[in-house]
Amino acid sequence: MPLYAFGSNGSGQLGIGHIEDVSTPTKCLFDDIAPPASEITRIAAGGNHTLVLFSDGRVYATGMSVDGRCGVVPGDGDGGDGGDDGIVMRFRQVVVDGVQRFRDVSATWEASFLVSGEGEGEGRRVFVFGSGGKGELGLGKEVAICKGGGGGDVEQIWFGDKVVGIASGMGHTVVVLENGEVCGWGAARKGQLGQARKGDKVVWEPVRIGEVGFRATGAACGREFTVVVGDREKGEFVVFGSADDRWGVLAGSVIPAPVGCRSIEASWHGIYVHCQDGEVVAWGRNDRGQLPPREMGRVTDLAVGSEHVLATIDEQTVVACGWGEHGNCGPVTDAQGNVKGICSPIPLPEEVSSVVGIGAGCATSWVITRD
Repeated sequence: MPLYAFGSNGSGQLGIGHIEDVSTPTKCLFDDIAPPASEITRIAAGGNHTLVLFSDGRVYATGMSVDGRCGVVPGDGDGGDGGDDGIVMRFRQVVVDGVQRFRDVSATWEASFLVSGEGEGEGRRVFVFGSGGKGELGLGKEVAICKGGGGGDVEQIWFGDKVVGIASGMGHTVVVLENGEVCGWGAARKGQLGQARKGDKVVWEPVRIGEVGFRATGAACGREFTVVVGDREKGEFVVFGSADDRWGVLAGSVIPAPVGCRSIEASWHGIYVHCQDGEVVAWGRNDRGQLPPREMGRVTDLAVGSEHVLATIDEQTVVACGWGEHGNCGPVTDAQGNVKGICSPIPLPEEVSSVVGIGAGCATSWVITRD
């Protein structure tokens, strides 16, 4: 299942063997080859690093890892530069404390979180590595760096119930537990961890968010807000964030989500509901075309990045809109680097027979293909 990437790549976060931005899908490099039966189930992107989770539980990482945020030690295999600058230029498997299988992954700007999928405390412990000076690591007051799987001591957060979902924004993270509760840590000043924690500004360790009002099943994080999802068949969701609501994220959330929605996702400043019929309902910031235009129509798959969106129309058609200055919306943008009011088709390599999935991160885009 080959993976292709395009967009921002100054720290090797695309895993294509160099550190130049690219505007057309370029094949990603792996230290070893994933078996065809193992599908990619999630792509989590930080500011300058990327995690890829396979269906068999393996996780691969690439990008900036000077602080261990990729969970691997940069070395001679990373683009041939010896790794002296802390950059990993191809995807390498992450093994933490002997654990090789994980249930889920997420990433803040400079940190990574892996939910254990095997061994003691399966599903109840979250491995942490990377940096974060404002509670992003969730490891206690003023713990700002943890190299973890990148050659340092392994740090982890334990929960009393299994973690069924994890999501991160630029500076905060939330987990959804099997019992329907939600916990979070990191930046809290804007109310992203609930109004009760807003006065704390920074939450250094996981705390329960008790204002949800229903049994949570999933979550998504914007830059300064959090979406908690309940029963998607009922359209249940709630948004936690700042009352000043500059981009109308909270104001739009008073509109009930369509019943039976496929997913609810978040960009830095917007919310996107992918309906069962393929329609995308979105609200929030749109100065760079971040909200899909009508011509996007009904889509089969949706991926939301920091300030751009990817969608598949069919197995051979991928389109993008939003802020694309780094090439993450393809080679054609306006003078300001935007794809605004239209959808830009992404040129696929000739060897790609069909697209089976997409992903989007911090000015990065991903196309998952079939062999």
